[in-house]
Amino acid sequence: MKSSTKIVISTLLCVPLLWAAPSAPVEISPAIIPQPQQLQVSTGQPGFSLKEGIRVHYKVSRSELGRAAIRALMAAGLPVLPEENTGELTVELVQHTNPEWHSICVTPELITLQVASEQALHAAAQTLAQSVVQAADGTPALPAMQVTDAPLLHYRGLMLDPCRHPQTVEETCKMLKIMARYKLNRLHWHLADDQGWRIEIKSYPRLTEVGSHRSETPTLANHEQGDGKPTAPFYFTQEQVRHIVGYANSLGITVIPEIEVPGHSSAAIAAYPELGNSDIPGYAPHVATTWGVLPYTYAPKGVTMHFLSSVFAEICELFPRAEFVHIGGDEAPRDQWQKSPAVQQFMSRQGLCHTGQVQHWFTHRMAELLAGHGRRIIGWDEIIDDGALPTDAVVMYWRSWVRPCALRRALRAGHDVIQSPDSHFYFNFSQGKLPADPRYKPHGSLTAEQDWRHVYSYNPIPADIEPELHRHLIGLQANCWSESIADSAKLEYQCVPRICALAEVAWRPAAQRNADEFLQRIIAHYSWFDEQQINYRREDGSPAR
Repeated sequence: MKSSTKIVISTLLCVPLLWAAPSAPVEISPAIIPQPQQLQVSTGQPGFSLKEGIRVHYKVSRSELGRAAIRALMAAGLPVLPEENTGELTVELVQHTNPEWHSICVTPELITLQVASEQALHAAAQTLAQSVVQAADGTPALPAMQVTDAPLLHYRGLMLDPCRHPQTVEETCKMLKIMARYKLNRLHWHLADDQGWRIEIKSYPRLTEVGSHRSETPTLANHEQGDGKPTAPFYFTQEQVRHIVGYANSLGITVIPEIEVPGHSSAAIAAYPELGNSDIPGYAPHVATTWGVLPYTYAPKGVTMHFLSSVFAEICELFPRAEFVHIGGDEAPRDQWQKSPAVQQFMSRQGLCHTGQVQHWFTHRMAELLAGHGRRIIGWDEIIDDGALPTDAVVMYWRSWVRPCALRRALRAGHDVIQSPDSHFYFNFSQGKLPADPRYKPHGSLTAEQDWRHVYSYNPIPADIEPELHRHLIGLQANCWSESIADSAKLEYQCVPRICALAEVAWRPAAQRNADEFLQRIIAHYSWFDEQQINYRREDGSPAR
């Protein structure tokens, strides 16, 4: 419930309004995604004219909250004129249990924002940006309206995978802009896998010297056949990482890095073979040239822990706002541990009975290591399979076929859960009807039809989950694995407009959603997609560009 107590920045209330000019009548009601919890629009009357921009009184510009509001509005693309002698914007800080709660009141003379924290300013700014329409005289305006809003879930994310097929700085930033438009607030960045290590680590330069390229790549037409073409080295320098993280922060998005432990580690072990199970027969690590689950895993020994300690120290420095660090933990084969005399001796010393407990040991060590940097771990739901976890570990549920184990077990053990089930939120999966262009073929047998309607049908607060556990359902995320996504056109086609459906599912309760009505709002956003040169999927399956 909203508190009646207001903490008001007093300087924001001393704003003369004499120069504000109403717009011509506004006949258009905005199509906002995700739809606010409460929205009242007054059409047929003047709105707030944007022809001359939004003037901000200098007293507002020089307050901390006012500066944050200006940054959020400008990042959303709104025309803001700070340091004016008159003002058309007020911002108030109010008490509320949800830090992203906000209200917006637009009149012909004034825009008033009430927010529970600076965090809420970005959502409010995007609502305003999506509400810009043409007044009767053709000039841009905001309709007179009132909004009260807050999201259903705190963590609203998208995962990008530059390991299989790289995505440039520019492509990543474009996806961040799309995410921000629809109020997603977490980019899960999958930076290390069998097929490539994609982030510069100063203390271990061979990770990028060796691990950032491979001898060939499976073809898009046949994933069982290599193309015979060595890839060029590709990785993000630390300067580029800071640029992307900074840009994301300016949009209200936190970047969550992922370094896989203990599996999906072929590229790292190819660079530093001593990290793996080097005492097994036929040991010959290399950067993987095929997709799927591959056998190379980290070995539980001192040199490996020193390596991981150094890597995560640099990762935490590069991602200072990330409250979580993702450690992977999925699809870790145990054959090499079983065959390694050194691992068997390690297990005997530790009192471990089976190799699953080796992965459990790694998970606990990573949790301890990252706790030393003030971070919580996120792991794919396999991390709950072999024993109890630290209570603050976050489980990312993806295995829809083991839902009773993966979801309910994690919740009942007291873990926060982010839902990204492959049944609904794998954006690399097919959306149904495909264009003739072979570039749009889905990966391998992943032909499950997950169009935006299927995404939109998901209920993130399932009826069969006990109400007392709902507080641990903290987020929703879509994953866009890149085995079959070799360029930005395909990436955008796979994500847009499904990202809009994801955003609304994470924002509004299932009972308040209507797919047919939502389609009309998606269509209304086609003009913004075109303006941003986004290769979105049309309703007939064809790409826009």
